Amino acid sequence: MSVSNRVAVWGITLLASVAMGGWISAQAEEAQFGTPKGAEGTRIFKAPEHPFYSGEFRLKGDRATLMGSMRDTPPWDHLDYAGKHLNSVKGTITIEVNELTNTGQVVAEFVEGSDRYRIVLDRFAAKASFQDGGIATRIYEHGDSGNGDPLYPKTWLYLGGWGTATMQKNDQVLYKDYDAHFMVMERSRDPKTHEVHYPVKRTLPGGETDPAGMEIDLWIRSKEQNAKNFPPFETFVHLCWEEVTWR
Repeated sequence: MSVSNRVAVWGITLLASVAMGGWISAQAEEAQFGTPKGAEGTRIFKAPEHPFYSGEFRLKGDRATLMGSMRDTPPWDHLDYAGKHLNSVKGTITIEVNELTNTGQVVAEFVEGSDRYRIVLDRFAAKASFQDGGIATRIYEHGDSGNGDPLYPKTWLYLGGWGTATMQKNDQVLYKDYDAHFMVMERSRDPKTHEVHYPVKRTLPGGETDPAGMEIDLWIRSKEQNAKNFPPFETFVHLCWEEVTWR
């Protein structure tokens, strides 16, 4: 074989080796990092689709607001979209739950006047499939989402829970085994006017919330209804915490 032919063969062999090495490297990279399958890379994944998802959530809420007052008599409005009857109270909420096992507890404590209140939500159960056994994450609820009632604007839930709670006043049981719901959600109130801009004529598909902020909402309600009130329950205790800490 002539020198020129040997050089040509050597060059072809080198190029093939480089190409093979590049292919092997690409294969190894794909095996290590993966590649999107179709539109998979842009969709919102459910929490259990993450290989190291623990299901464990630990949060705390500060800067508590009570909608109305514990002393209100009918008729009252404890959603107060207009923000005219908000009651800043001293209190916190702690959330320590496992979304996978639907276990844990939510404890809210606040003071109004000379009275101390404590709400414990520790029995979680689903009444609808979207509630995922009692605790759910990464879903939309309320508004026109098709999940839950339309009393709130549609909001993304970082975490939500449904179940049964007991509320104490000055260490005495005030409400036992009442329905309860908590939400770690997008900010619903205008930080300047304190209004919830809802309901309004729909112009965009997103809910009437502000994804730039976050809050924790909690309500506990009676089974007995009262059409004079809004929402129409005999009892509807509703609180919000505007500072959220993930721990």
